[in-house]
Amino acid sequence: MKTNILHKRKWLIKTFLLGGLSCISFLCRGQINPTDSLPGDPGALSVYTVRNMSFGAFSCGSTGGTITVSNTGIRSATGSVIPLNMGVLYFQSIFDIDAPVGTVVSILNGPDATLTGSNGGTMSMHIGNSDPGSPFITTVTQPVRTPVNIGATLTVGNPSANPPGTYNGTFYITFIQE
Repeated sequence: MKTNILHKRKWLIKTFLLGGLSCISFLCRGQINPTDSLPGDPGALSVYTVRNMSFGAFSCGSTGGTITVSNTGIRSATGSVIPLNMGVLYFQSIFDIDAPVGTVVSILNGPDATLTGSNGGTMSMHIGNSDPGSPFITTVTQPVRTPVNIGATLTVGNPSANPPGTYNGTFYITFIQE
């Protein structure tokens, strides 16, 4: 009988140990893996594109020139470039900045961008000034974002250099949190 009780006691001890180790193992698997994404820095700067730059419809005329969309959305032209109102909208680029109140933000314009035409030809786009001007301090409380408007000037060649069509390209702007 003593052996039987001793055998039951060993069995109970083994069962409790196994059960306890199972719980420990379960708790270890429930921990966050250090390579998982953690929540973002609440003081970090985030930039969202609201609207891309568009110069609308225009004619390059006989010699070309420039067409500009200001950071306030006003379009103007020089040389023989003629802005056309054919239902093709023009507007400045708009970005939303998400940052805590009091964040100092500087804007660094990238190099001039090359726009390539659907029927051949290229045009050069120079990134203009921003509104608000750089640097600026964010004054709105999150989740409200600070809008930043940026204009540009497009250098247009003559009709043989810039045949009619759609011109597309990419420009670069860096927002720096100071």
